Amino acid sequence: MQITKDWIEELSRKYGKRPKEVRDALWPDSQGKSLKYLDTVKNLGIDKAIIIADVIGCSTDELLRRSFPVTPLVAGNHNQVGNVNITNDPESLQQIIAAQKQIIDHQEAEIKRMVINTKEQLKVKDQQISELGSRIDRLIELAQNSGNQ
Repeated sequence: MQITKDWIEELSRKYGKRPKEVRDALWPDSQGKSLKYLDTVKNLGIDKAIIIADVIGCSTDELLRRSFPVTPLVAGNHNQVGNVNITNDPESLQQIIAAQKQIIDHQEAEIKRMVINTKEQLKVKDQQISELGSRIDRLIELAQNSGNQ
């Protein structure tokens, strides 16, 4: 169905906008154009439709008068919406919880291992820096003593 001046005005009222705002957004440099021009256009173009929807604050589906698919189905077992598997079987839920706990425990152990390794690496680096600092101090002392001779 075509986007017409009357449809824009109806949607504008519904969303509390003025049709003039739509016109100004569509043709900012041509103040002489009116929304009546839409009644003569066969193919408005997606970019103009998006501008109109953004200004009004509606979805492009509503602007284009597309029906919204309404389904009474809830995502869960034995339906196609979302392809989700939901169960209320206590044994299955306990198995899922146990498997997730194993994953969490493994990740926590891995984090602890990485923290320990990082601390050890930092100790080694600190020791290397300390040794390097003392070597530099010795070199400076040697250089100063050799300059005095």
